[in-house]
Amino acid sequence: MPMVYLIENQIVFNPEENSLSLLNDDESKIAVSNPARRILLLLIEQQGVVVQRETFFKKVWDDYGLNASNNNLNHCISKLRKVVSTLGYQNQFIVTVPKVGFIITKEIIIETCANKIETEVLVENSDEVDNEPDIVLNEARPDDEIINHSVVLRQNASEPDSPKGKHHHYFMMSILVTTALTVWAFFIFYNEMRDPKAELEIAKIGSCSLYATAPVSQSRKSDFIQLAENFLHKNNISCKPGHILIFQSEIFSSPINTGSVREFLAQCSTDENHKASICISYYTNDRTTHDQ
Repeated sequence: MPMVYLIENQIVFNPEENSLSLLNDDESKIAVSNPARRILLLLIEQQGVVVQRETFFKKVWDDYGLNASNNNLNHCISKLRKVVSTLGYQNQFIVTVPKVGFIITKEIIIETCANKIETEVLVENSDEVDNEPDIVLNEARPDDEIINHSVVLRQNASEPDSPKGKHHHYFMMSILVTTALTVWAFFIFYNEMRDPKAELEIAKIGSCSLYATAPVSQSRKSDFIQLAENFLHKNNISCKPGHILIFQSEIFSSPINTGSVREFLAQCSTDENHKASICISYYTNDRTTHDQ
């Protein structure tokens, strides 16, 4: 059973479901983002120890190929505090250590509650069984029958499936398998027919084609081109015939405005088949200037 945590004997943190809720109250469940879930797991695993900001950047974002920033981290911490407060816990839950990181102190009681929840469910089910009248079967059980001793059997032995029912079952299974194979074949065919590179080509800058690392909406292409031209000018990069430019900015790759401006550009030569061969990479990162 996946690990579930009980905070102060009132809030259940389920990493498998990306959620926090009140104990025994599914209707109170509040979903959190993947980064927020990874942050809370780190804090719980390191309870009593200050987790540094750089550790969060690496284990929550960088290890998953995502862009990390102080704004992203602060936003997730704020969201977790708000969720815990909404669920009724009014004391300080996540403590900020200025210029260092964050910590959940050892005074806060956090325990794994998978076994506790499972036991409560079994006890509730047992109470329901005890309240029902027992029905004794007069038929003798076959020697090879497997009996689950945790559940009392209270129904007559079922009749074997009819041949008609089995044929219907096999027919439905064959339809499902055929449909799945058809969808899979179409997906493969579609991926082979389309040209992914064409979807990423943005514009021409001089004699060079400008590409993005992810699709850019039509309404934002002019902003993307302007950022790329500014990057070329700032780094004294000139377009050479037969080369392509691959550019990305955190402004476009991050779902929220982080205030950080990390940008990357690769200038690549192409062979006779128009495939990139040798690339020179340029990278700027001013995240440190936005530390809070």
